[in-house]
Amino acid sequence: MSVPTFRPMTTPHQTIDPNGDLDIYARKSVARKGQRDTELSVDQQISDGIRWAKWNGYTPRHVWVDHGISGSKDVKRPGYDAGLNALETGEIRCLWSYKLDRFSRRGALAVLTIMERLEGRRIFFGADNLDTSEQKDRRMIMWRAEDAKEFSDQLSGRVSDSWRYSKDQGYWLAPRVPYGLSKTKGRKLVADHTPAIPGQSDGPTKADVIRRIVSQLAEGATAPTIAKRLTAESIPCPSGGNWSPQYIYRVVKNPAYIGLQPSSNWFERDDPIHRDAEGRRVSVGESLVSEAEQMRARKAVKGRTKLMGEASSPARRGVRSVPRHLLSGLLHCAGCGRKMVRRGMSYNCTHKTNGGRPCDAPASVMAEYAEDFVFAAFVNRLITGRPDDALKLAVADRWVATHRPDAVSERKGLAEQVENAKAALRDLLDARYKRGEFSGPAAEYFPGLLAEAEETVRAAERALNGLPEPTADISFLFEAELILEAWEAATEEERRGLLALALDGVCVRRKFGAGRTKVTADRFHYAWAGYTRLVDLPKPE
Repeated sequence: MSVPTFRPMTTPHQTIDPNGDLDIYARKSVARKGQRDTELSVDQQISDGIRWAKWNGYTPRHVWVDHGISGSKDVKRPGYDAGLNALETGEIRCLWSYKLDRFSRRGALAVLTIMERLEGRRIFFGADNLDTSEQKDRRMIMWRAEDAKEFSDQLSGRVSDSWRYSKDQGYWLAPRVPYGLSKTKGRKLVADHTPAIPGQSDGPTKADVIRRIVSQLAEGATAPTIAKRLTAESIPCPSGGNWSPQYIYRVVKNPAYIGLQPSSNWFERDDPIHRDAEGRRVSVGESLVSEAEQMRARKAVKGRTKLMGEASSPARRGVRSVPRHLLSGLLHCAGCGRKMVRRGMSYNCTHKTNGGRPCDAPASVMAEYAEDFVFAAFVNRLITGRPDDALKLAVADRWVATHRPDAVSERKGLAEQVENAKAALRDLLDARYKRGEFSGPAAEYFPGLLAEAEETVRAAERALNGLPEPTADISFLFEAELILEAWEAATEEERRGLLALALDGVCVRRKFGAGRTKVTADRFHYAWAGYTRLVDLPKPE
């Protein structure tokens, strides 16, 4: 039983004779702005192909055209694929292309692969007068293929270098400017002081709206609530209609609002900030809000957002609750591991309050006693630890991450550059020694690519090693009197933040015995930062 051949569903640009034995492939790239268009038109290429076919005893069948598609990028080219498929399946004896660089700009290795796959069949490049069926032409075809690739790489490199240079200089390159900002003639971003409500010069400006969004998110307001408020006040959104929660979420992540250059596809990245070759963040102009304020707003959004799967965004499912109690989210029931919630005067296992999956030993503890015990354990653990205690190191790291997010983000970005460079080097070595991609004529290109990849790794490591470790003075956290002073002056949210520096969670066991019993310290087990979670709860007496 023969295996059917599946052909691409591509309609020919032109059919000359359905019974012909030669197909013509033509391609024309999109001319770049400011670049002189010297490419031969598609109609001229087709005319030359028909003329060559008749002179050489062929009957033209189909004409395949790819218009405005690059020959150097790894993108789908329907006409190119259809022509090669017709040649490979024996529908035609010859495929004609005007020039080698019209056929492919992907280099010798790509063309060599095609020639080996189509052994016994013929591709003719008209203007180059090169024939894949002629052994004497093959070396020249490979040279010309490399020349075409080199030209394409240089052109692409010049465009890419220009774009990268402009981005590194802090120029705003995107055609659209974020709401609340405007672009100067020097391509820098500044606050947009035009009225947010058209015609109301005494009302809020667009820059004021952005500041308001960030401030209200940081204070605990939800994105849908803010969107409804803005719409109700007749403030049009950037597109002119009603505000949406999705746009509100983008505001708290866009680096442009803190005066920094966004990376490409910034909204999909964990670190949305663009960095130059040295790993430094780049200023793009005036900031509307401080980085610390934007980080607080982002943290508030994350704290009340439940993500449904890896591809979810905050806009897809929001949990409209903000922690209101000191130990919310920190206490866990030892009987089932679920978080405890406060109802009335006590923190309780959710089975006890909401039902659902049964808990064999639902915990419940008076809030007053739980908060006193946890705070006392927090203070005692910090002031009694050694200087090299893993907990103190973890507390310092978390303090820096909370209060100096710019330094942490910069270091994280450089570390990612090192990992990406090493991954590229590993892939190159795998290509050479595992997949055998640099064999034959392509082997001469491997040493240069290897040297380039190794230098990229070394440059990334130098940039990372040259960045000083961020530090902060947190000595007040290791003296009881200073901790108490800070605690008394802190808000409930700030107190939760202090506990979170040292605690990942507190496990509470159900009380021992029946009736009213005294709350004792052995009912609490603490998961301290920097330590492996080993839960060894005491047995009931």
